[in-house]
Amino acid sequence: MRTTKKLATLGAAITVLSIGAVPLLTSAADHLDAPALGGTVVAGDIAPHSEHGDRDLNDLYVFEAPNDPGRTAIAITVNPAINLFGGDFGTNVRYVINVDTNGDNVQDVAYVTTFSAEDDEDNDDASSAASALDFKVTRYTGSRAVSLKGGSTVAHGDTNAAAKSNGTSNIWAWAGVRSDPFFFDLTGFIGTTTLLTTGTAVGGDGLGNNPTDFFANLNTNAIVLSIPNSQLPSRIGVWATTSYRNSSGWHKADQIGKPAINTVFMPTADKNAFNRTPPSKQLTASGGKFFNNVVGGLLFLSSLDSEGAYTQAQAEALASFLIPDVLVYDRNSALPAPLNGRALADDVIDVELRVSTGGDPLGLFPGRDADGAVNGDGVGPHSDYLAAFPYLGVPH
Repeated sequence: MRTTKKLATLGAAITVLSIGAVPLLTSAADHLDAPALGGTVVAGDIAPHSEHGDRDLNDLYVFEAPNDPGRTAIAITVNPAINLFGGDFGTNVRYVINVDTNGDNVQDVAYVTTFSAEDDEDNDDASSAASALDFKVTRYTGSRAVSLKGGSTVAHGDTNAAAKSNGTSNIWAWAGVRSDPFFFDLTGFIGTTTLLTTGTAVGGDGLGNNPTDFFANLNTNAIVLSIPNSQLPSRIGVWATTSYRNSSGWHKADQIGKPAINTVFMPTADKNAFNRTPPSKQLTASGGKFFNNVVGGLLFLSSLDSEGAYTQAQAEALASFLIPDVLVYDRNSALPAPLNGRALADDVIDVELRVSTGGDPLGLFPGRDADGAVNGDGVGPHSDYLAAFPYLGVPH
């Protein structure tokens, strides 16, 4: 009886988490959460694909740089599964890492990476890939971090170079193809969803049963920065955005702070708007619609927990942490992710599943346990993370 109830709870939770998202990629961090980017599944394959993958943010990581004391690492990945479908950085795309230094959810520093066709005369790195692009990282501060005008170049180099770019401000930068650091039992997720909703298992044998890390052999494009702590306050808020240029100017594309907020809690009708709304306005935009989406999602999903739904106050307190969608990192805090940054090995999917379905793994609500909640997907971190910059594993 208990097993049957747990299975039904898991199936219902997954079904709800699938509403409004790309069916075969729901909860896969931020992959393909923007309908405007054209997320699709090709020929029925269980694999992510986007017609505008060069604008599609997958994940954001902010963590203490391992073996590089006194530095903070920030990494973004874009364009999932490029070893299956191809894809490169866009030469008409701005990749922006926004940093809030005073807690008002408005960027005070912006690191903008842009790419251009390789100039062979400037390519003095014999190890660069034949299809390398030039990249440049420009830093904007103060009001210029919002307008993206009047910045200064802090790093430049070639994609996929063997060595990092060490700019004049001692900011290390690297861009190119890496092993995707994200881990998730996607096939088990799909198998459980389809088994309980259609009666036929597709793509796997169920979440947590013989778990398989779908992303273990996939590559992605990555931009990695390592910034001296002396250039940042001890507590920062970070989010990433992409925008693209066409004949009519620059247009917002994707946005990510904490993992999977848009993916899990925003219905399809609101996903693009959420991606285009700056964090400082996410609580109040459209009459508080985004906040209410999160509260409603938490109340419903947690109702599947055998100990009952969150109270309204608990759901609102948790939603107040999840929105605005900014990843806070404090060098002096010992709190775990996603309360404090996100390292490559942090299992954000397990935390997300447990919190969404009524558990309390972060200990936010004394007296509430994880009874009946979905505790995780059974998949752990990859083994190919690097101890040295750029930290993400080498491509497969």
